[in-house]
Amino acid sequence: MSNQKRFCFILPNYIREFRGGSERQAYLIARELLKRGWEVHYVRENSQNLGKQETTDGIILHSLPRRHTRLKWSNTTKLLKLMKKIEADVWYCRGTFSYVYPVWKSAQKTGGKVIWACSHDAYVTKKMTKTIRKGSFPYRVALSIDKQLFSKAIKNIDAILLQSHDQRRMLHLNRGLDGQVIYNGHSLIPQKETEKEPIILWIGRLQPWKHPEKFAELARNLRDEHYTFVAIGRDMGHPRFVEELIKTEQEISSFKYLGELNQEDVFRWLERAKLLVNTSDYEGFSNTFIEAWWHSVPVITLKVNPDGLIQEHKLGYVSSNPEKLATDVEMVMEDFDLWNQLSKNCRKFAEDHFDIREKVDELEKIISRLIEKEEPKNPS
Repeated sequence: MSNQKRFCFILPNYIREFRGGSERQAYLIARELLKRGWEVHYVRENSQNLGKQETTDGIILHSLPRRHTRLKWSNTTKLLKLMKKIEADVWYCRGTFSYVYPVWKSAQKTGGKVIWACSHDAYVTKKMTKTIRKGSFPYRVALSIDKQLFSKAIKNIDAILLQSHDQRRMLHLNRGLDGQVIYNGHSLIPQKETEKEPIILWIGRLQPWKHPEKFAELARNLRDEHYTFVAIGRDMGHPRFVEELIKTEQEISSFKYLGELNQEDVFRWLERAKLLVNTSDYEGFSNTFIEAWWHSVPVITLKVNPDGLIQEHKLGYVSSNPEKLATDVEMVMEDFDLWNQLSKNCRKFAEDHFDIREKVDELEKIISRLIEKEEPKNPS
């Protein structure tokens, strides 16, 4: 076996197959680790490629069977076999809590440090410490098992990474555990002198807690203004949201629903847009916020405000209700001096706080400390 350091991501999906925030962050970290000489492996669920090993983007991909959201632990035996083959120095879980137990359990046999990177506020809230009563009986049983396994593993893994200090406080309050905060990062996005247009964006998967229908409501509230509203996001199996966005597109000529776009096309819209609107109840640390700030685009959000950064550093506005959201959007869109200052703040803040190179510096320091803490083996 090579002496090259090995890092292995374990997520349900890979970015070329599913473009989510966790997949995006894992990919950016992986690319930076490759530049630093790590051998990078990535285990994801892909039932069509079982038993196959492939390399893409310099990352060595491995496959597990596709499992239901609450039955990831049923891949434990197959995961152990893969982990014995990979022999990573670091196992990194992100995007779900359901693989934490299988990875921790397997790592006791394979060696290597286990890191769980929290990707969503919901994983550290009180809901994670209770049995959710909604859903069918089989689902509730599966969820209960899943959460019990996670609770056991999270107390024993080597490191917990959090996206914000808010998450760290919630983790301590609800589980009595501590973790280390590493903000999401992004590779350098060159600043372009593209003239901004009166475009207001909404970017996210069409899920209930993201409330895309509230963006449609905003467009109706401001339909008489000279703005273009653009919703970008993947249909996640909730027909009512797609129907609502298509209906709004038919009713309002300045409203567009574009479905899911690739990263390059999303960036082209951010280059042109003046504002990003977020209507979620909660997030982790939204990648779309960071990408907007890199593109000098202020964010106006109904609720989500990680670590209070939006208000503290004047990166946009936090609105408390749909009426205030419409008022804040109109205020910023109509006041060029205000928008211009917010826009400059956003770009500067992104450059200072969200460089992926600095985030991987922080990650490598944590890994070094974990390895240094390991007790030396007794001579045989």
